[in-house]
Amino acid sequence: MFERWLEALREVSREREEAAQHLVEELCRKAVAVALFGSRARGDHTPLSDWDFLAVVESGEYRVEQSGVGQIVWLPLDKLEDVLGWSMVILDAVADGKLLCGDAARFEELRAAVLDYARRRGLVRRAGGWFREPQRRAES
Repeated sequence: MFERWLEALREVSREREEAAQHLVEELCRKAVAVALFGSRARGDHTPLSDWDFLAVVESGEYRVEQSGVGQIVWLPLDKLEDVLGWSMVILDAVADGKLLCGDAARFEELRAAVLDYARRRGLVRRAGGWFREPQRRAES
């Protein structure tokens, strides 16, 4: 019986991987760059983990869509500074993102801009997320 469960898990996993690949192909036709982030990009996923995709577009609205295999975060480059002010997911998505398709140079420019934003705001990454670095007192 255990073997039947394992085979069912393998089948579901294969179907979800195929669906994810089709979604990536669709996103690659629409976006400047598409990156994978989250547990699958970090390599600590399970067969049932979802896929987290960052779709970078020139303009439009920031939004998060749910798909059958996970989430798609749409990031318009023309609103980057505004979005960074209230969406911490962008910090993780860009810092951890593994480019799947699109303009690698533009994605690296985006990564540099996002990491510069974090530095300017005094944000550091810890196990639980992004936090402000405590201000050090000036020595007398």
